[in-house]
Amino acid sequence: MKLILISFLAILAAASLQAQDPAVKPADGFTAPKKKVVKTTIIKPSVNMQGIVAQIFRSPTPLQMINPLAPKEYGSGDQNISRGLNDPGKPEGFIIFGFQY
Repeated sequence: MKLILISFLAILAAASLQAQDPAVKPADGFTAPKKKVVKTTIIKPSVNMQGIVAQIFRSPTPLQMINPLAPKEYGSGDQNISRGLNDPGKPEGFIIFGFQY
């Protein structure tokens, strides 16, 4: 009995949906407005990232940073050493991650 009642309600709901008129009728000769294309340009900041972490991400072979016999094209280790203000020849530490403006 439940199956007959459920199937009857489903048929009744489907028949009532087909009998309805469309709610919105399209207007004759109407065209939607065209969207304007906006070109955006990305301005890169003039901040230069430096340090060991930045060099690892930029390098195609990061293991060459710890290789003492690496070729010169991988750079020298002096670029990741911070120098003192009073004695520029004396290294004070490593630059792990730094910004240069």
